[in-house]
Amino acid sequence: MVELPASALNAETAQSRRGIFCATDDFDVLRAEINDAYYPARLEIVGGARQLSDAQMLAVRLNHMTVGIVRFGADVLIDPGDVGGYHIDLPLSGSLATSCGGREVLATPQKAAVYTPNEHTYLSRWAADNTQVSIKIDRTALEEELGRILGRPLNKGVRFDIGFDLTTPPGRRWASTLQILLDTIADPGPVPDPALIAQVSHLERALISGLLVNQGHSMSEAILNGGEDADNPAAVRKVLDLLEAAPGAQHTVADLAEAAGVGVRQLQKLFLDRFEMSPSEYVRNLRLDGVRADLLKREPGCTVSEVAFRWGFNHLGRFAQYYEQKFGETPSRTLGIRQG
Repeated sequence: MVELPASALNAETAQSRRGIFCATDDFDVLRAEINDAYYPARLEIVGGARQLSDAQMLAVRLNHMTVGIVRFGADVLIDPGDVGGYHIDLPLSGSLATSCGGREVLATPQKAAVYTPNEHTYLSRWAADNTQVSIKIDRTALEEELGRILGRPLNKGVRFDIGFDLTTPPGRRWASTLQILLDTIADPGPVPDPALIAQVSHLERALISGLLVNQGHSMSEAILNGGEDADNPAAVRKVLDLLEAAPGAQHTVADLAEAAGVGVRQLQKLFLDRFEMSPSEYVRNLRLDGVRADLLKREPGCTVSEVAFRWGFNHLGRFAQYYEQKFGETPSRTLGIRQG
């Protein structure tokens, strides 16, 4: 069971970790702060109480996620719709009745709720006695971590099972990593910034990879079957080496087949068997991942068209369509979020 660090909910922690702290029983004020830290959402007080009681929020924006501890002191309904990324809600006390994409769970200190992008998330009752850890995970960070585990880029997002049982050995391992991250964020000790940033970044990736390995989702079988291994055909390895050396180069499928020393049809079959996508889909997804990574760097003067051309996309309209299908937002929106 995850425990709340003694120093977690206070303004000193927020200031030392560049976080957001809000302690108020003014519902409009708290709602605005939560929407700013997480997602635009409809929030309503439900049930008998008509006002908050000892409500607080501490949210810290890290490299790949926002980690917050929130309590309302009243029964609350939250309707964020599609949260756009991956998200975990874990009550430290009390309960949360919630759903995502029509799948429901009652989250408790023993069971977390895991949300998937492109599906409607609806928190029907955040109980008054629920103090909760809420973790907003950057979609790109999670999918890139999965790509590293599998040894290939993805052609679709991940759909998680909504209920994450923390009483099982895998669940306890993940919860222990979360506990270390919470303790590290809450500790106001004299750790130099560069060392703290490196430590927290490592813990973020460990938490994400632990979620991918320990919680069920649509790609769990692919993980169990292994990513890149000794059985990878030499022909596929030659293509991957070529693409990694120059992912933005204009290669036709025939060019790739020639480099691999096989026919086009054989290369198509090798990629479908290995990666569940064609060579052209693999190349497109590799380039899309590269574009998104560059857009997130916020380099001065960066434009969507310049980055797209750099990664080998010559038709901007088609590129924008592929990008939105994969990441759930337009490339200009990606750039705008990070520049706001």
